[in-house]
Amino acid sequence: MEKGYSLHLHRNLNLGRKFRIAYEIAGLTLGCFLFAFGTNQFLAPASLLAGGLGGICVIFYHVFGWPMGIQYFLYNIPLLVLGYIHIGKKFIFYTIFSVVISSFFFDWLPVYAAWTKDILLCAIFGAMISGIGAALILRLGGSVGGLDILSRVVAKYYNISIGRFGLIFSASIVVVSAYLFDFQSAMYTILSFFVGTQTYDTILNIAQRNTVMIITNHGEDVSAELNQTLHRGVTSWNAMGVYSHTDRTVLLCVIMNGEWAELLRVVKGIDPDAFVIALPTQKIFGNFHADW
Repeated sequence: MEKGYSLHLHRNLNLGRKFRIAYEIAGLTLGCFLFAFGTNQFLAPASLLAGGLGGICVIFYHVFGWPMGIQYFLYNIPLLVLGYIHIGKKFIFYTIFSVVISSFFFDWLPVYAAWTKDILLCAIFGAMISGIGAALILRLGGSVGGLDILSRVVAKYYNISIGRFGLIFSASIVVVSAYLFDFQSAMYTILSFFVGTQTYDTILNIAQRNTVMIITNHGEDVSAELNQTLHRGVTSWNAMGVYSHTDRTVLLCVIMNGEWAELLRVVKGIDPDAFVIALPTQKIFGNFHADW
């Protein structure tokens, strides 16, 4: 009986993983398209610089005429190697995929203001569209490369947020924008940074920590799968349902908000009748690594 249950559980998890991977690959492709579309169709034609490596690509495109897609791919190679060494395989695989597809879209989409020539609209909508794409990619477990990789490596060991780490780089982008173009372009670049950051945070909301309690009849299976999938520590203790008078297991773990969907997928795949509670957590002391 136990062997048959384990085999059935294993098959269900494998089927769920295949469907989830296909769904995530499609979402990553859409995110890459939006990321490149916002840059090529709005920001770059208006002489506005994107954040991170995208901004460097725009600079060299305007100065030397170098293709942005090839630049973006080449600049990410050393960072991808760094990420492969220090970060999980799923993240770096999805990031490699996103970098390759984004590079393709950067070269495939023309750098042309086809929608509007108003610099204010270009700053707002370019940042919004690119921010939606980047947030979608990160939400699905990858990133657009560049500073996202370096920030995640730093966050893993020093618990420094991605926003703080990217602040100096963004300031440098603004200075370059003022030097190459004019102060008006620099001010609109600051505006695009603000809009992009707000869009990014609104869609993503990934930095929030949550304490999760899971009440289940399959404590060992759930905790083992959470350890393997999310790489989060799990604490368990025995409890009894007062109404049903049945023994239950209570699991406790702390996750990032962006890991909530993955946690629910794991729990529902093993125990559809589990009861899950998530509480916002402001401060943590101990062995907890914030990925962002």
